[in-house]
Amino acid sequence: MAAGILRRNEEQRSRPPRFLALEGGFHGKLAGSVQLTHNEGHRAPFRALAAQARFVPRDRPEVLKEILAEERAVLFDVVDGGSVEVVERDFPVFCALLLEPIQDEGGIHVVSREFAEEIRRFCDEIDCPVIIDEIQSGMGRTGALLAGSHIGLRGDYYTLAKTLGGGIAKASVMLVRRARCRREFEIVHSSTFAKDSFSCHIAPKVLELLEADGGRAYRQAEERGEALRAMLESLRAEFPDVLAEVRGRGLMLGLEFRDQSDSSSRVLRDAARGGMFGYVVAGHLLRRHRIRTFPTASAVDTLRFEPSLHLTDEEIGRLETALRDVCGILRDQDGDRLDLPAGD
Repeated sequence: MAAGILRRNEEQRSRPPRFLALEGGFHGKLAGSVQLTHNEGHRAPFRALAAQARFVPRDRPEVLKEILAEERAVLFDVVDGGSVEVVERDFPVFCALLLEPIQDEGGIHVVSREFAEEIRRFCDEIDCPVIIDEIQSGMGRTGALLAGSHIGLRGDYYTLAKTLGGGIAKASVMLVRRARCRREFEIVHSSTFAKDSFSCHIAPKVLELLEADGGRAYRQAEERGEALRAMLESLRAEFPDVLAEVRGRGLMLGLEFRDQSDSSSRVLRDAARGGMFGYVVAGHLLRRHRIRTFPTASAVDTLRFEPSLHLTDEEIGRLETALRDVCGILRDQDGDRLDLPAGD
């Protein structure tokens, strides 16, 4: 019996590690992190190279327990207390749960406070670390250093990058809660380009600028974001048959267009069915109005608006004019008015 228990326990211990991540999430395209990105097109070519994830629908916390039940692993311990008894002991299945407080590439979807609380509760129960990816949402863009703070989301690990380099350096950092910190990690997982002097001088200065004047930059991001959102919401009210929803927070906003797959315009219909609708609209905005934006990678009917902290009312007005032009084209189903590249 003992040999059988040992063999079974070893089989359980040899199971490949699993992560939990959210549907619609984006966590990069490196060999390891790409398997935590929900977009199947990004993951499929590299599936054999890294640990896999189970994906959880947004705002459906009950699915977490369903997945745990499906993936549960137990080890057998032999207890000798006068009589030999075999008892079950849960074996950790998940390395961590990874999420973005605001899903950028997934269509600018904001995680709700209720879902954040359920995630924290679930992970505490099974001792599963929570990794909060703030690479796109952090560093003040939403009106706070960490976007997760708006919804009370508390992580064990945080990732920050992009803005951390101030537009000058390519910098990234991982923050670790003290209880999870393992000092030997940086020795085992060292890097040629880690802790370079240039980036390590730039990053603290960026934080200093954000925190200056009692966090004036955060307040400015929130105020400018509210002005931009008010304009987008007014357009949605004016063109409800064209615009579906405005989402996001601060200066991290998304504008979702209604599906044009059944449009009477061949240009619009083909763009939508070919997964190119957002790119076509973004191209028109650039060529006709000199405004640069881009659709979110995994939800191409949503355009993202993530402008500078110094966004002006005049620039908001220019964007309103440009978007009203686009909405008029879509309302009239006249795709031929779009400014397309020569030959298209």
